[in-house]
Amino acid sequence: MRAIVFLVLVAACDFETAPQGGALRVSGEVVDFETNATITSTASISSSGLNPPPKITTQGATFTIDGIPENSAFQVLASSPPTHRATFSDTIVVTDSDVDDLKVPAVSEALLVELATAFGVTPTAANGVLFVKLVDENGDAKSNVLAGSVLAPGGVIGPKFLALDFSAMPAATASSPSGWAVFFEVPPGVITLGSPLQSPVSLSMPTTAINASTVTIASAVVGGQLVLPTNVSFKTQIFPIFTARGCVACHTGGGIGKDLGGLHLDGGSNLAYRELIEERPGIRVNLTMPERSLVLTNPSREDPPDAHPNVTWTGPTDPDYLKILVWIREGALDN
Repeated sequence: MRAIVFLVLVAACDFETAPQGGALRVSGEVVDFETNATITSTASISSSGLNPPPKITTQGATFTIDGIPENSAFQVLASSPPTHRATFSDTIVVTDSDVDDLKVPAVSEALLVELATAFGVTPTAANGVLFVKLVDENGDAKSNVLAGSVLAPGGVIGPKFLALDFSAMPAATASSPSGWAVFFEVPPGVITLGSPLQSPVSLSMPTTAINASTVTIASAVVGGQLVLPTNVSFKTQIFPIFTARGCVACHTGGGIGKDLGGLHLDGGSNLAYRELIEERPGIRVNLTMPERSLVLTNPSREDPPDAHPNVTWTGPTDPDYLKILVWIREGALDN
């Protein structure tokens, strides 16, 4: 098993099948968010971040997902009404191996009522609830993270902090040893939390899905101020990303990325550079607005999603995303 569960596409394509490089299986069970015990009722399972949707089979609280493209970042949406609210899992990243014994949490209706009452919040059906575990670089819960260090979109209520037993801490102004924070009234779409520009800490959180009347679980790594790379080389730093993250396997002679997206990445760094820069000038690589370059947006989670079969960059702080972004900002040189 090789997977990363985060503390949580390269030319525009009309994909209909999984990319070349293999299709993986993920299996596991749905557990209660508070107790980590397997739920006793039947679970309903779907996925977010994969296109087309993979084959999913369920039996009671257990599930199997087949047909996941290699090098994918996605979420599982698990629900078990009336006791548990539909809950998006933390971001799951698979590389080149199946994943077994995955535990996907579902948040109970009782806990949601308890927390909303304790925090004096009246959640609306139009928005979602976000639980974020603040962790350090080793994945351990991070305490004493000040509320002012966690930047959420306007209109969102939070962060509100939780104790080790998941009880509400209405007077808390920083995270407890549990690391858990909750946000109410999060609008549907996608979200990633950040930190203020002058904050002494930075947050790294995968871009994650939010639906109306649902819960989303995510993790955010709290570290020092973000330091961007400099003098990024296309040949030695950018081109190897395309092999490591599965892009070449898709955008190759027999891959659907070549056939439907028209992008070839399997002929060496010189050819890849010409494909990115010269084939669709200003589109695959946008020097004026680097963040809008297709090499960044199509492999990312977007709302609404594009037709790419999977999410590759977990978010705007994904290290490979940042390398490509800086390379474009530095002029997208053939260096």
